[in-house]
Amino acid sequence: MNNCKICNSKADKSGSHIIPHFLLKRIDSEHKGRDKEMGFVISEKNPSSYFGRATNVETLEKIYGEVDEDRIGSNSIPLIEDFIFCSRCEAELATLENNYSTSISKNDQPIGINYSSGIDSEQALLFWISIFFRLSISKNSGVSLIPEDEDVLRKILNDYFSKKQITSDFEKIKYKLMRAQNVPEKASTLLHMNPESQNPYLLVLDEFIVYLSLNIDVENKDFYGFKLPVEEAEENSNFPTDEKILAITTDTLLKLNGHFHAKAAESYRINLFYECDQIFQKMNFGNYMPNDMKEEIFKLLASDETVSFGDKFSIKHRAEIIVKVLQEYLKKQPPRDGLK
Repeated sequence: MNNCKICNSKADKSGSHIIPHFLLKRIDSEHKGRDKEMGFVISEKNPSSYFGRATNVETLEKIYGEVDEDRIGSNSIPLIEDFIFCSRCEAELATLENNYSTSISKNDQPIGINYSSGIDSEQALLFWISIFFRLSISKNSGVSLIPEDEDVLRKILNDYFSKKQITSDFEKIKYKLMRAQNVPEKASTLLHMNPESQNPYLLVLDEFIVYLSLNIDVENKDFYGFKLPVEEAEENSNFPTDEKILAITTDTLLKLNGHFHAKAAESYRINLFYECDQIFQKMNFGNYMPNDMKEEIFKLLASDETVSFGDKFSIKHRAEIIVKVLQEYLKKQPPRDGLK
């Protein structure tokens, strides 16, 4: 059995949620309750999707077409993991979540003001420390803190859970928090941490944007070229007061998400083109696949209506499209030994 990632005792809990459900209500689009998740993982190489075991069959068929036992059997929720925490630490994390969840209804505040979440600074800071720590230790989140920073957060949680003590490490943590107001229930939102921003770390989580720093002031770092009003946000620490959140517009959040999607699409395109060049070289056709062929592959992946939306960027579909374009290329070439 694995050891608990916080206290190092035996990790006996299964089904641990890396992010509490109340922060995933729009990221996982079927947000009517647990086990009804449906979301998409955007990556540079192999975008994928997932769904909860209680997700409506009609919803699944809209995304995947016919859903068979193989798809159901191979499906897994990336932010639910087994045997990473012990029962005690899991219960302590749940207490932090329950305390913080009481602030979620405050989402209709005047834009540009720093309002109180109603959560005292100590509990709020512990909650966000737990979020950053859990994302960093998760094998599926795509989030990674500097190892030394991750260990500082672990020690803070362990000391608080085991002794209800706040140690000197707690003094090192500061954060600024922004929240988009009145975000439509069906809006598409993100869970993403900019890998270009490390200490301070910049996390986008549904309608929240969090800058968290250790041992330094929270400075403004752009999000793939998008500037956020960080200077206007009040800094949160363990100072004995309520947590402060800067109210921002939904439009600001959606523009930020747009910058992420543009960056993700370009990263996927670069990796796809590299893969095409590698295949071209292995087939002894040359060092680089012609750009018009690569552009056609990229276009066909997105526009092919013969596959379901959920399978458009799967490894299988990508291979089928590459083979199809290569076959058309070979038809136009003079016969070669071994390829007649």
